[in-house]
Amino acid sequence: MPSAPTNLVYVVDDDQAVLHSTRFLLESEGHRVETFAGGPELLAAFPGPSPACVLLDHVMTGMGGLEVLGRLRAFDASVPVVLITGHPDPGIRKRASAASAPLVEKPFTLEALLELLAADETGNGLSIRA
Repeated sequence: MPSAPTNLVYVVDDDQAVLHSTRFLLESEGHRVETFAGGPELLAAFPGPSPACVLLDHVMTGMGGLEVLGRLRAFDASVPVVLITGHPDPGIRKRASAASAPLVEKPFTLEALLELLAADETGNGLSIRA
């Protein structure tokens, strides 16, 4: 049975400023937000409440975003994940695409983030507008 829609968003980034600002933006729009300073912290939250989306930094100290994504899929293959990066290159775009995870470049706008979440809530999957 599908779980009920949720407005819970997990944000994973080793940059405290990004965590703080993303939390502020999303909460100001009515979303519940849980933040994690790295992959191990996120993975410790599973299984648990199923978020509407996980915003996952690609470049982090220790465990990188794609490794976290692979481990996350073992816990919950259906949770939508968006990779975020301040270091876009063709290689990461290709790997993110192969992992079925949209890639968003930092800094991202509130509008782009809200469009992502709205697309997910309609069941149409995540979509990113450039």
